[in-house]
Amino acid sequence: MSIKKICGNAKLVIIDDIDTDQIFHQSLLTIHNPQEIKPHIFGNLEGFENFGKENHEGEIIIVGKNFGKGSTRQQAVTGFLAHKVKAIVGESFGPIYYSNAVNSGLLLIEAPGISQLQIDNLDTLEINIEEAIIANLNKGKKMKCKSIPKPVLDIMEAGGLLKLGEEM
Repeated sequence: MSIKKICGNAKLVIIDDIDTDQIFHQSLLTIHNPQEIKPHIFGNLEGFENFGKENHEGEIIIVGKNFGKGSTRQQAVTGFLAHKVKAIVGESFGPIYYSNAVNSGLLLIEAPGISQLQIDNLDTLEINIEEAIIANLNKGKKMKCKSIPKPVLDIMEAGGLLKLGEEM
């Protein structure tokens, strides 16, 4: 499978410094089933407490700077995979969260200046992975994002690091 372009409706969660405890609360770390993790995503983030109980399949989540900072917490990645989001686009990501997401096959796209696209909830976004361009089809605006390195893209295309290993 080759990821060249993705398209989906935007869901805005543009808050800087969202940590893994706000994504998935530490009191729930005994939960490992993805479907049981799913309703708790952002349950500890003011204004987004019901996010996990809503349908986000096929959406592209737009976040702020330093998304996923803090401690390692696999459930903070698994929940978005359970929701079947297409990608998370942010100004920047916490390094541990980025590694966990890549290894699990969750597509993260770094886009410094993403606010210049004037995205509203439900705007249709198209991301050209090969050209590193994000387009807001509703507003007719485009911007460059950071290119995804080939090894990371190989992991994404396989569906995660473990699945990539199975292919070899």
